Amino acid sequence: MYSNHDALSFTDREVLTTATHPDFRAWLARIEHIGGCQHPIHLTGHTHVIEASTGRLLAALTSETQPHQRLTIACGNSRLSRCEPCARLHQGDTYHLIASGLAGGKNVPDTVRTHPRAFATFTAPSFGAVHRHISGGLCRHRKNAPICPHGRSLACTDLHGDSDPIIGSPLCPDCYHYEAAVLFNAHTRDLWQRLNRNLYEDLASTLGVPRSVIRRSVRVSYAKVAEWQRRGTIHFHAVIRFDGPDGHADPPPAWASTGLLIRTIRTATRRVSFTVPGTTTVLRFGTQLDIRPITPGHTGDDLTERAVGSYIAKYVSKPEVTGVTVDRPVRDLATIAILPVTEHTRTMIRTCWILGGRQEHQPMNLRRWAHQLGYRGHTATKSRRYSTTYTALRAARADHRRLHHGEPPHAEDAVTEKHWSYSHSGHTAGQAMFADGIADDLRARRVADGGEAS
Repeated sequence: MYSNHDALSFTDREVLTTATHPDFRAWLARIEHIGGCQHPIHLTGHTHVIEASTGRLLAALTSETQPHQRLTIACGNSRLSRCEPCARLHQGDTYHLIASGLAGGKNVPDTVRTHPRAFATFTAPSFGAVHRHISGGLCRHRKNAPICPHGRSLACTDLHGDSDPIIGSPLCPDCYHYEAAVLFNAHTRDLWQRLNRNLYEDLASTLGVPRSVIRRSVRVSYAKVAEWQRRGTIHFHAVIRFDGPDGHADPPPAWASTGLLIRTIRTATRRVSFTVPGTTTVLRFGTQLDIRPITPGHTGDDLTERAVGSYIAKYVSKPEVTGVTVDRPVRDLATIAILPVTEHTRTMIRTCWILGGRQEHQPMNLRRWAHQLGYRGHTATKSRRYSTTYTALRAARADHRRLHHGEPPHAEDAVTEKHWSYSHSGHTAGQAMFADGIADDLRARRVADGGEAS
């Protein structure tokens, strides 16, 4: 067994080894270039840029010319628990993606601000009574509280703090509909698709015209993010907007008002239902539906464009902060028993594993998604013509970095030949300490520039 002195000496040796390596300064520059990534990927190989008409080599990037003879790139993981620098960068991209669809920018015209738009939160239905955090109030105070069939009281007179791990856990685990909760998470994508279809159907019904006419005259664009609630079910926070048929650059028809948009969302949501294949289980969104118009203002109590963009972006990496999900797939049933989660979450994960073994649910591959409590979608998604894309934002950032480093643009007829192989990933103990310091410095600069909350 190592003593504290031995452990400290090992750390000092790792730091010294890193700092005295001949490639140390070049390696530091590379880690700063990738934002202080905490779990980078190392590649070997090359990229050649060749002029197609002459075969002349215009530029070359090889691992042999890189620090430690390998190209180090950011992992790009959007989970805070896996890599905070990359997750923060993804949050920033999400903000710009949402905000450009509200206020313009990133090749989206600012006339999009005149389009009717609303911010809506779609909740999950109740699968059983759970413990709650009520600011200044008791969890579930009831006179003559009922007793469930398992002999448990369906009341709770405790005052739970916001960080109390019992929040979201059922008052009676035996009464809680765990299978239905998991199936709801697994089929939220189907529910959303039906909601999108219902929006057009309800518009056609309200205006008394065929659906084909609605499709040719208006487009419903959206961007949404999934949030895991403390009870383990998915909520959607979404920006929904009326456009003309060609998307964000096309104004909607005069009859497409904000009031009509809100009424249509509310009516369409009530009509959404989905029957799980092979079962009699019918899924719906919850009855709590919050819809508010988005204003173009910058002050006051209105729901502004910037506030909506910031609100949605923060949820891209939130699940691991609340401890509701785990950040890696579950490989076997035995692992579930030792996961660092609440018993309620553990039961949700175990239910995913059990349902995944049943014939009728095998197409959903629930065991693969057990760590996400059955949710099979991306955290953030959008319709095709809502605004810009993550790909465009990353390409613009790469072009900016090339310009910043004085790299000349490639010829129009250039052909890029790439051949890279995976070597390994991660840092040594000494490298990790320097990378963390770089990430801290970059974060402090963003805070000083007003680009990130401290």
